[in-house]
Amino acid sequence: MLEGCRAVRHQRLVVCPGLKVNWHGIEGLVETLGRNGLTSNYRFDLAPYTWELVRGLRGGKALFTQAPMPIKCAGAPQKPMYLSCDAWRHNGMLQNTQVQLFNAGAVLFGVPDYAPALMEYVKTYGIDLRFGHTLKSIDGPRRRATFEWTLPDGNKEQVETEFDMIHVVPPQTAPDFVRASPLADSAGWVDVDPATLRHKKLEHVFALGGFAHVSPDTVTPLG
Repeated sequence: MLEGCRAVRHQRLVVCPGLKVNWHGIEGLVETLGRNGLTSNYRFDLAPYTWELVRGLRGGKALFTQAPMPIKCAGAPQKPMYLSCDAWRHNGMLQNTQVQLFNAGAVLFGVPDYAPALMEYVKTYGIDLRFGHTLKSIDGPRRRATFEWTLPDGNKEQVETEFDMIHVVPPQTAPDFVRASPLADSAGWVDVDPATLRHKKLEHVFALGGFAHVSPDTVTPLG
């Protein structure tokens, strides 16, 4: 069914609309995007503000976040961080800046072959890695960010930290039309066989991308 209630007949259906960026998934984020030192390149119109913050920073604390999987391109959250650090190194501000990556995951990058090369950049730029930290709320006027820290034993703690600038990666979900359709499983992802990408109940339906539930325990983006 298309917009305007127009139906399209098909023999096979391949579903790959991509993930939905959930700006409202972090308390206070929408209210302060594009000001108070808070930016996100997941809104293309904020890219100039990101560069304005990077060029204008004269030391202090710069935070970068990485949302829980699934997200669009697992490496994308770290790219602004490395580029910013390189700019600060060239203008002499890196030595005056505390750079921290708050990663909701347990490792720097999920593909082991790439992790060592990325760790070299982390060491070169002196980046402080914080794993198991999920951004929960932002207080823009106070420039404070609150994270939920998942400890190794599974317990959770609230961690609040200040920032001079912060680049936020918002949480991402399957589109509403998927979550509200017969395609979705109980968690809202397209319920496919991970070996064939064919829907477990609707044999004429296939799914590609981060919203396809390809593992019994996790939802893993395919690209």
